[in-house]
Amino acid sequence: MILIYQIKSLSLAFIYGIFFAFTFRKSKNILFNNKIIGIVLNLLFMIDHTLLFFILIRFINNSRLHIYMFPVFILGILFYRYYFTFSNKNKLTSKIK
Repeated sequence: MILIYQIKSLSLAFIYGIFFAFTFRKSKNILFNNKIIGIVLNLLFMIDHTLLFFILIRFINNSRLHIYMFPVFILGILFYRYYFTFSNKNKLTSKIK
Protein backbone atom coordinates (compact mmCIF):
# COMPACT_ATOMS: atom_id res chain seq x y z
CA MET A 1 0.00 0.00 0.00
CA ILE A 2 1.20 3.53 -0.74
CA LEU A 3 2.53 5.45 2.25
CA ILE A 4 -0.02 8.28 2.01
CA TYR A 5 -2.87 5.73 2.16
CA GLN A 6 -1.31 4.16 5.24
CA ILE A 7 -1.02 7.52 6.97
CA LYS A 8 -4.62 8.39 6.11
CA SER A 9 -5.84 4.97 7.25
CA LEU A 10 -3.99 5.14 10.55
CA SER A 11 -5.14 8.68 11.28
CA LEU A 12 -8.73 7.70 10.46
CA ALA A 13 -8.50 4.67 12.76
CA PHE A 14 -7.14 6.85 15.58
CA ILE A 15 -9.78 9.56 15.14
CA TYR A 16 -12.50 6.96 14.80
CA GLY A 17 -11.33 5.36 18.05
CA ILE A 18 -11.82 8.72 19.78
CA PHE A 19 -15.24 9.10 18.14
CA PHE A 20 -16.25 5.57 19.14
CA ALA A 21 -15.23 6.10 22.76
CA PHE A 22 -17.12 9.41 22.86
CA THR A 23 -20.35 7.96 21.45
CA PHE A 24 -20.10 4.87 23.64
CA ARG A 25 -19.68 7.02 26.73
CA LYS A 26 -22.68 9.15 25.79
CA SER A 27 -24.91 6.17 25.04
CA LYS A 28 -23.77 4.01 27.97
CA ASN A 29 -26.75 4.97 30.14
CA ILE A 30 -29.22 4.02 27.41
CA LEU A 31 -27.49 0.77 26.49
CA PHE A 32 -27.24 -0.65 29.99
CA ASN A 33 -30.50 0.41 31.68
CA ASN A 34 -32.63 -2.53 30.58
CA LYS A 35 -31.21 -6.00 29.91
CA ILE A 36 -33.18 -7.03 26.81
CA ILE A 37 -33.37 -3.59 25.21
CA GLY A 38 -29.74 -2.98 26.14
CA ILE A 39 -28.56 -6.13 24.36
CA VAL A 40 -30.44 -5.24 21.19
CA LEU A 41 -29.31 -1.60 21.26
CA ASN A 42 -25.73 -2.62 21.98
CA LEU A 43 -25.76 -4.98 19.00
CA LEU A 44 -27.18 -2.25 16.74
CA PHE A 45 -24.65 0.23 18.10
CA MET A 46 -21.74 -2.05 17.21
CA ILE A 47 -23.13 -2.87 13.76
CA ASP A 48 -23.67 0.81 12.99
CA HIS A 49 -20.16 1.75 14.05
CA THR A 50 -18.64 -1.10 12.07
CA LEU A 51 -20.52 -0.11 8.92
CA LEU A 52 -19.63 3.55 9.37
CA PHE A 53 -15.95 2.65 9.76
CA PHE A 54 -16.01 0.56 6.58
CA ILE A 55 -17.74 3.36 4.68
CA LEU A 56 -15.07 5.82 5.78
CA ILE A 57 -12.24 3.39 4.97
CA ARG A 58 -13.75 2.79 1.54
CA PHE A 59 -13.07 6.40 0.60
CA ILE A 60 -9.43 6.13 1.62
CA ASN A 61 -8.17 2.72 0.55
CA ASN A 62 -11.09 0.78 -0.93
CA SER A 63 -12.08 -0.91 2.37
CA ARG A 64 -8.81 -2.75 2.99
CA LEU A 65 -8.23 -3.50 6.63
CA HIS A 66 -4.75 -4.13 7.91
CA ILE A 67 -3.74 -5.62 11.23
CA TYR A 68 -2.05 -2.43 12.40
CA MET A 69 -5.32 -0.48 12.22
CA PHE A 70 -6.77 -2.29 15.23
CA PRO A 71 -4.05 -1.28 17.72
CA VAL A 72 -4.27 2.31 16.48
CA PHE A 73 -8.05 2.20 16.96
CA ILE A 74 -7.53 0.98 20.53
CA LEU A 75 -4.94 3.73 21.07
CA GLY A 76 -7.61 6.24 20.01
CA ILE A 77 -9.98 4.83 22.62
CA LEU A 78 -7.30 4.96 25.31
CA PHE A 79 -6.35 8.50 24.28
CA TYR A 80 -9.97 9.58 24.73
CA ARG A 81 -10.26 7.86 28.09
CA TYR A 82 -7.03 9.38 29.36
CA TYR A 83 -7.42 12.96 28.14
CA PHE A 84 -11.13 13.61 27.70
CA THR A 85 -12.95 11.96 30.58
CA PHE A 86 -14.22 14.14 33.35
CA SER A 87 -12.22 12.31 36.01
CA ASN A 88 -8.98 13.13 34.19
CA LYS A 89 -9.82 16.69 33.20
CA ASN A 90 -7.15 18.10 35.52
CA LYS A 91 -4.41 16.22 33.62
CA LEU A 92 -5.13 18.12 30.42
CA THR A 93 -5.55 21.55 32.03
CA SER A 94 -2.50 21.21 34.29
CA LYS A 95 -0.24 20.80 31.24
CA ILE A 96 -1.55 24.02 29.71
CA LYS A 97 -0.80 26.22 32.73
